[in-house]
Amino acid sequence: MSKGNTIRIGSLLKQTLKSAGIAERVDRQTAVAFWAEIVGPKLAEKTQALKVEKDTLKVKVVSATWRNELIFFKETILKKIADRIGRGKINDIYFY
Repeated sequence: MSKGNTIRIGSLLKQTLKSAGIAERVDRQTAVAFWAEIVGPKLAEKTQALKVEKDTLKVKVVSATWRNELIFFKETILKKIADRIGRGKINDIYFY
């Protein structure tokens, strides 16, 4: 391929995922992959992002006390997720 016809692998991958109809799901799963980076080490020790169902991130928490604490920070965490993966992809977090 000549220099003028080069395509970045990231762009090609995005196009392929989009044409396969799974780009949104892959984007949402990024929240699981980067959970520890998004919430920081202290919260990552007490939580584990497990999966995304529709637009809701499911997060396992070590105790009911931590679950209650995290509910107060839900909007802040959602903003950090949106900053990382884009707005409108994760709209809720279910802590359990």
